[in-house]
Amino acid sequence: MGREWPLGAVGADREPDQITFNEEGGMRISANESGASTIKIMFLLVVLFLIFHVGFKLIPMYMDYERMKDEMAIKASTAQVWKDEEMLADLVRKAKELELPLGPQNFVLKRDEERHTMKISTMWDVEVHFLFDVYVRTYRFAPIAEEDYSKTRR
Repeated sequence: MGREWPLGAVGADREPDQITFNEEGGMRISANESGASTIKIMFLLVVLFLIFHVGFKLIPMYMDYERMKDEMAIKASTAQVWKDEEMLADLVRKAKELELPLGPQNFVLKRDEERHTMKISTMWDVEVHFLFDVYVRTYRFAPIAEEDYSKTRR
């Protein structure tokens, strides 16, 4: 990198460098910029806090969504061995296990005997409070699983 001006240069827009000697006899040159590094570090810490805060709030919700969607896909693909009431009860149990606000009335099960397909859908909203309730946003999750259950092996 290199210096833009010679050591000790003084101009209208600049303070002179400070030369200090340490106990071992070495020299240290500092250019009166001590506040800039503190501001950069504080800015970096704020950005890291925001990233972790948002991740801590959002990642568990999306993991629950994927778990529920996987459970629905498994039930739809094995629909030939399940009655609709059994599937519904099992899906409600899984929703309660994941602490989702879903009951039997929130699931829609559509069985097409002609095409041997099962479609399961549901929807729920989650309200997320960011930055100690400074910003509140509602996320809507609507997983749909449609599977051909005639391909399932017995």
